[in-house]
Amino acid sequence: MKNIIYKYYRVNQYLYDTLISYQLYFSSIGQFNDPYDCHLALLDKIEEDDFKVFIGNSIKEQETQEKYLVAFKKKPDEFVKPFIELYRGWLKYIGICCFTKGKENVLLWSHYADSHKGVCLGFDYDLMKKKFPQFDEVNYNDEPFYFDIKNPSDSVSKTALRKSSNWKYEDEIRFFMERSKNIDFYPEALLEINFGARSSNRDMMNIQHLVSKLNYPRCEFYKSTMNEKKYIVEFEKSDADVLRKEVLKASEDIRYTQTVDLEHLLK
Repeated sequence: MKNIIYKYYRVNQYLYDTLISYQLYFSSIGQFNDPYDCHLALLDKIEEDDFKVFIGNSIKEQETQEKYLVAFKKKPDEFVKPFIELYRGWLKYIGICCFTKGKENVLLWSHYADSHKGVCLGFDYDLMKKKFPQFDEVNYNDEPFYFDIKNPSDSVSKTALRKSSNWKYEDEIRFFMERSKNIDFYPEALLEINFGARSSNRDMMNIQHLVSKLNYPRCEFYKSTMNEKKYIVEFEKSDADVLRKEVLKASEDIRYTQTVDLEHLLK
């Protein structure tokens, strides 16, 4: 059985760039739609013992450690602030590419695929993990992760994987890079292109034609359909020849046949 993860798109230049360049975009957290996503929360007070552990791990020179500790005791909040901003800056610099575990989620189609007019790409999870070895599932919680100055690197990682429980329906998996940028993925990792229930025939035809000309040896095409009795998304294979015929038929010249009825005026 194939192990597949999914990413939803609108049909726009960004989607075509992804398919044509064989590249995924790793976003910075400043581009996320949720301002609480990756929020680095702080405790009201950082304890002196915790700060000692931090400088002991961060600074080699004993004399410098002692100077920092004296300064911390005088104005703990002010002295710690530059270090916190350093890790906030690191968090903002990281590149993140988001996926989900399913293609049947009605809300994801509505929110991320242009109200079911877009597409959902399915990728081979095992190949993606091989290409991008830094990844993990998102942790959903009612509270943010509080930054632990004793373990700053671990805190940054956990913060990047913490989201409000309101987003639990996304069932998200995140891949990480050292910075925001476009990165190549294996062409053989693209297994599916799923079209939304409201996708236009022309969009489906153009995308299938484009992908068939590119080097995607394992990609298959599906069209989502609405179940008339349940709130679920179902799929059927998309036939390129049938699509082309339907698009051509819709483009046929239809003569104007409206007539003028004046009989009521001639009486």
